[in-house]
Amino acid sequence: MNLTTKIKNYFNLLCILYIFIITIFLVNNAISNENDNEIIINADEILILDNGNKIKASGDIKIKTSEFDSTSDNSTYNKELNQIKSSGNIIIKDNLNNYYYFDYLTTDKNFETALGSNVKVRTSDNARIVGKSFSRQKSNFNQINNASYTPCLSENYLIKNCPGWKLDAKKVIHDTEKKTIYYENTVLSILNIPILYTPFFSHPDPSVKKKSGILMPIITSDNTLGTTLSVPLFYNIANNYDVTITPTIQTKADDYYSLNYRHLTENHMFNLESSISSNESNTGTKNHIFIDGNVKNPYGKFEYKIQTSNNDTYLRKNQINDLTILRSGLSFTKEMQNSYLDFKSHSYKHLNNIPNQKWEYIYPSINYNIYNFNDPFLNKNWEVKNAFLNYRDIDKNYKQEISSEIISNNTIVLKNVGLRFENVLQNRVIYYNDTENDFNQVRVFPQLSSKISFPLIKNDSKKSQILEPVLMPIIAPYNNYRNDQNVSNSNIFSLNRETSLSQWESGPRLNYGLNWLVSYDDLAINTNVGQSLKLNKESNESKEEKSDYFITNIIDFKSFGYIKTDLTIDSENIYLKDNNINTSINIGNIKFGFDYDYESNNRIKTSEQISIGTKVNLRKDINLIASIRKDLMKEKSIGNALGLHYENDCLAINFDYFKDFTAVGDIKDSHGFSFTITLKPFGTSKQQGKTRNFGPDL
Repeated sequence: MNLTTKIKNYFNLLCILYIFIITIFLVNNAISNENDNEIIINADEILILDNGNKIKASGDIKIKTSEFDSTSDNSTYNKELNQIKSSGNIIIKDNLNNYYYFDYLTTDKNFETALGSNVKVRTSDNARIVGKSFSRQKSNFNQINNASYTPCLSENYLIKNCPGWKLDAKKVIHDTEKKTIYYENTVLSILNIPILYTPFFSHPDPSVKKKSGILMPIITSDNTLGTTLSVPLFYNIANNYDVTITPTIQTKADDYYSLNYRHLTENHMFNLESSISSNESNTGTKNHIFIDGNVKNPYGKFEYKIQTSNNDTYLRKNQINDLTILRSGLSFTKEMQNSYLDFKSHSYKHLNNIPNQKWEYIYPSINYNIYNFNDPFLNKNWEVKNAFLNYRDIDKNYKQEISSEIISNNTIVLKNVGLRFENVLQNRVIYYNDTENDFNQVRVFPQLSSKISFPLIKNDSKKSQILEPVLMPIIAPYNNYRNDQNVSNSNIFSLNRETSLSQWESGPRLNYGLNWLVSYDDLAINTNVGQSLKLNKESNESKEEKSDYFITNIIDFKSFGYIKTDLTIDSENIYLKDNNINTSINIGNIKFGFDYDYESNNRIKTSEQISIGTKVNLRKDINLIASIRKDLMKEKSIGNALGLHYENDCLAINFDYFKDFTAVGDIKDSHGFSFTITLKPFGTSKQQGKTRNFGPDL
């Protein structure tokens, strides 16, 4: 075979392979297109007409295409026109899990263009639109005439056939591509009561998390500010940053304008809050600027904060917030495997103080702690706490403190006897510098302690009991660098009741007490009794050698609340010195809270306050909330409030009335009301309105 013949044969073979591949491709493409255009019809009865161009079905019809599933009583599919006509109990579910209900419907196989009557639409997030007629164009443009829209779930209606809120419109257009719902000639109704008319209105559909527009207004009124109206304007710059501008109009005080800018990135959070007054009263423009943020990086977490206002009472007087101390500064933290680093530098402005005692500074405070440091000589694990503090107090006194503390914990349980020993060995070395008095000193605070307990346990079929005597001897030398420490229920078994770096609780002492716990199926009682004793007390110490008796009792009803009491009994004259009672009780639809604080000195009352709060569920989603606080010693009310709150999945209505008798500077006694309506999902009722709570947190 010559070369020419070989080339010719190879050429013919390549042509055959090429034709084969093209044929396979065309066949597969034809099959693919046929599958893409496939329509599956199941029914009780099917008739094929016009040589297969028309299919008529009736009885329990199920139609499936690549774009939707449908059920109906009667349907006709025209293959030539690519059209489906259906009637009777029509339900369509599209690929986005939206459901459409019709009496009559004409649509193509892809549900891109459609006409229907008596339509009901339930979106994938359970919002509903009901109307007389329906039309769809280009698969993303739905129009419903004589329609009503509501996001409220019918099972949460307060009144039958009465959604929390709805919009009735001559025409509703849902642009699914822009994710926006448009209305023409619209009436807003709350609990079926017409509230507002507008010729044109639009809002993002419930699938949108953020979109520019007007947020829910807030209306309040009191005797000092008058009627107040706030209308927030939200502008969504991008998915990760936005701004809200809120003009606030007040009839008896200067108007003010607020701005909130938020910016979030993968490693950085930034938040700016600011406001400025209109100065209509000609008393000077007031303003505030709050900035906070944090930066995450491989080296640790960096945080910054700025809080400033050019007027000490501006924020509280206009009820923007109730801060009495403004804090600004920087902080850096880093957690490592066996260590922790914390750096802080802050300034504090005390708004209630006199002008020459407003500022204090920490610049800086540094803490570096090491955990589980193994000592190769004593074979012990130690914790090392290092601290540095440079400080200027409100009296303009400067102090520097450098501290290093080493701690070792060891627990021993004598199983044969039942005794438990929690042993702690610690020592702190401090360099203390008081620059005002040109004072420098190195201080050393060694201490050895052991918490010895003997738990006695008894169980039976009805209850379990634990009776645990506790004895805590502490060996420490006396020093001249401490204040006399107050002992309380919260620190009776503390190793050191002094919180300052430069001081340490002084001298040997003994803490002792008894813990008793009894538990039933639906009730638990826990009682703790304790006292602290100073050994060989120095004569220059003003505190008694024996502390008062401290008694804490908690009755836990488990299913419906608790009662906690903290008692202080004078150890010498045996009289009630302090008494604090905290109670939270749930009985049926009522939640009750009670706080009582009593302090006395030498049998003379110095402080006695009581606060009460209650929440009563009057009906589904409706709560009556009341609170009151009173100074019993002065027989003067501090404040009281009463509110009626309604809130469910789509609507919140809060109405609150308050009396606040707090007076600071130019902030006077006030009383008034706050009224807030929130249409969900476009807002939340949390922290909206200028409500008051003078009782326990319910």
